[in-house]
Amino acid sequence: MRLLLVHQNFPGQFRDISPALCDKEHELKAIGCSQRQCDSRIEVLRYEHGDHQLTGVHTQTKEVDDWIRRSEKVAELALILKKRGWAPDVILAHPGWGEAMMLRQVFPGSPMLIWPELWLRANHLGLDEEQQLSVQQMHYLRTKNWLLDGAMADATMAVLPTRYQAESFPAKWRNKIRVIHEGVPESLLDVPRLQQLTLGNGITLESEVPVVTFISRNLEPMRGFPTFMRALPTLLRHHSQVHVLVVGGDEVSYSSAPDDEKNWRQVMLNELKGQFDPHRVHLFGRMPHDQLVKIYRRSNLHVYLSNAFVLSWSLLEVMACGTPVLAKANPMMEELIQPGVNGALWRGDHPLSLAMAIVELLNQREQLKQWGKAGKQHLKPTFLQSHCINQLERLLTEQAARF
Repeated sequence: MRLLLVHQNFPGQFRDISPALCDKEHELKAIGCSQRQCDSRIEVLRYEHGDHQLTGVHTQTKEVDDWIRRSEKVAELALILKKRGWAPDVILAHPGWGEAMMLRQVFPGSPMLIWPELWLRANHLGLDEEQQLSVQQMHYLRTKNWLLDGAMADATMAVLPTRYQAESFPAKWRNKIRVIHEGVPESLLDVPRLQQLTLGNGITLESEVPVVTFISRNLEPMRGFPTFMRALPTLLRHHSQVHVLVVGGDEVSYSSAPDDEKNWRQVMLNELKGQFDPHRVHLFGRMPHDQLVKIYRRSNLHVYLSNAFVLSWSLLEVMACGTPVLAKANPMMEELIQPGVNGALWRGDHPLSLAMAIVELLNQREQLKQWGKAGKQHLKPTFLQSHCINQLERLLTEQAARF
């Protein structure tokens, strides 16, 4: 099949999907604006996109303006392909930046699968559903979902990675949704555990040193970063050997920036200054994937405190490497973690409770090893890449046959 993939940060969501589809001898072309490297078998058409200074307009108006500008640039590149005589059998697009808005106008005979992440609701802003939203918050949710509503109308099908994310959508769209994860490479299940790990600061964590990890693309409240950091003084006080590794960027993906405009890492370090031993807490920015995998393989316990939202790839990769997980209890995590079988769910709401839960689990090292092995097995076959790609390929074939 001829497949057109669209993502402003390509390969982005299609990082693992695109080379796997190439391996199956499909012809892939892509449109995006990043300069990120990808599989050499894929021709990538790139557009330039800068900041446009708009004054005297609403914040949401600026965002809509950005969507429209991106959609036009993507459409112009799609027209170049069309003039070459190339048309996709199926379009695969992430709709979150407006890029998919005009694709069906350019290629009316091509079905379009979209990769939305979530239908936003109040709880995804960290607010209670019953809480009175401000007009601005209501407008934010309405505008974000307006874009998604239009994308769902244009799409012939939408692919979501978890049942929780799929069920966030209004009932009218659920008949268009298929739950298929991007998949975890089987090779991760075969890598051995690491007995020691040398950090960039020259510290080597030997096999007898308990290691707790917290990893997120960005360190922010929606991912539970402040709660985790506030648990550290108690954790280190009650466990004299544990080392903690925190990995993540300082931007905001799903949360608001701090009021004082510092990043959340600096906010928490300022708040907790002098309250924990900095020689046992190691904070890193984003790092290459191969280095992340080494941390997965050395961790004795991975703490995942994300609200029910968008599932992180890192969590499944951690499980694939045989690392046990302590996760915040919510409907998203209940799809993956069976308490007492392949991990644990934390149902508390205070950092002290979290710290003591971690201490208790670290004192059960054999149990943790068993949970790690069970977590690895739990991924089969639903979350394995070969299984997911086969499901996706069948869906693509079905869609292509209808047009």
